Amino acid sequence: MLKSNFLNIIFYILVKYLVFYIFIMFKNDNFYLINPGIRNGVDLLYYLWMFLFFPVISCILFLAPIYYSFKIRKCVYFILINIIILSIEYCLYTYLASQLDLWNGVYNIIISAILFWVFFHKLIKAKFINL
Repeated sequence: MLKSNFLNIIFYILVKYLVFYIFIMFKNDNFYLINPGIRNGVDLLYYLWMFLFFPVISCILFLAPIYYSFKIRKCVYFILINIIILSIEYCLYTYLASQLDLWNGVYNIIISAILFWVFFHKLIKAKFINL
């Protein structure tokens, strides 16, 4: 993807958490998210809450900073802002969801960084070529 618009960033965040949830399912050998056993509307709301909580929070908190990081011309500031975003995301995830296993936050950040490169590698390369 070449453009860094809001829809591409939202898509990146959703795909990132989908890949992360799949990774965690295999890591923990817990496949509840793909076989939730939804019986009524309350179960559906609970399932959606569990599945969409972090993607929605990430979109609210990080959509604008990621978007505007691509508007920065200096590569050093671009890297610094994205490291700060990843650090805040790590702290937020480990505090809200994984206080007992801090490695889950590390896995989340690794997946985030890899998919950030996959989604926006052309923009990142262009930023470093045009020094």
